[in-house]
Amino acid sequence: MQLATAPAPIASAPLVIEDEALVRLYAYWDGKRAGRRFPARADIHPLDFAYLLGWVMLIDVAYQPLSFRFRLYGSELAGNMNFDLTGKDLAEHPDPEFRTRTARVWAEVVDGGQPTCSKYDGWVDGRLMRYEALRLPLSSDGETIDMLLVAVHHLTIAAEAPAFVRR
Repeated sequence: MQLATAPAPIASAPLVIEDEALVRLYAYWDGKRAGRRFPARADIHPLDFAYLLGWVMLIDVAYQPLSFRFRLYGSELAGNMNFDLTGKDLAEHPDPEFRTRTARVWAEVVDGGQPTCSKYDGWVDGRLMRYEALRLPLSSDGETIDMLLVAVHHLTIAAEAPAFVRR
């Protein structure tokens, strides 16, 4: 598989995105900025990325203290994870390690003011989950991040964890 490198709009280092669907979403987000630092949620039209819609989360960002709420939790994510977080705070996610890691990663996007992309492998409910996650900041005023557009793709699920991994 060939790696696609998306141009970073703000950071000096390039944002490396492997999954082609995520590269397309990044290009869409970048085009919607229209000369601003960030696009607004109103600029984003979900049918424009229907190819990825079930793998998308919209995350409301609140300040003082910094917190995150799932405005939308994609249907494919909900089906694969066996729970739907739409309308819930990140603090309500059932996995404490996920909550901690995700709060840190999302805070880095908010504090750094730039998109990020990461690859993950891990055991969830006795299944191997492999995926790439793209986090894109959105802003109603073009400066203050008030939402994140997060997409997860290439989720691969192994049938069952080895006995030593199961709890």
